[in-house]
Amino acid sequence: MRIDAVGEMPKWSGEACAVAGDAAAGLAIKSFLAAIDSDDSLFCVAQPLAGPSADESASGRVCSGDIVLEFRQVEHSCNRSLHFLLMEKLIELLKEAGSAETLKATLCLTSGSISMGKPDSQEKPVQKQFALWIRLAAKGDSAEQAVLRWGLGLAHVQQALLFISRHLRMHLAQTGV
Repeated sequence: MRIDAVGEMPKWSGEACAVAGDAAAGLAIKSFLAAIDSDDSLFCVAQPLAGPSADESASGRVCSGDIVLEFRQVEHSCNRSLHFLLMEKLIELLKEAGSAETLKATLCLTSGSISMGKPDSQEKPVQKQFALWIRLAAKGDSAEQAVLRWGLGLAHVQQALLFISRHLRMHLAQTGV
């Protein structure tokens, strides 16, 4: 899989159209969500995961979908170095998964602010909360092939995230964080 780490997620280029093979994408998404929601995962989906959108390209059909992940625990969501470790491991694992000609993942670390104070206090310290935004794209000769490849790419991301969850648990235990 081809991996790009970017500072800002590029806007979707082209016009989205209906995706053939919605059942295949739906099964891939259900499996992904079940795995991410399991006790094996340190993550949660920060935004609803919609199916991929299709687009025509010069080399065939492209299906693309976005996944935004956060750590379940707020103290981990505010830890920038933990997010960089997550990105580093994800790049390492995904570059070996699938074909670089047909699958691409674009990774972007985003940030927002969360209130850390008590609801009744006047001063609420604000901490940055980070999230990992993943745009997964798959190419195919037909829309059906692109959707199937996107589902396969999502399965690769799912397995990588579960492996990284185990790795990060060991890291957190060793560092006492």
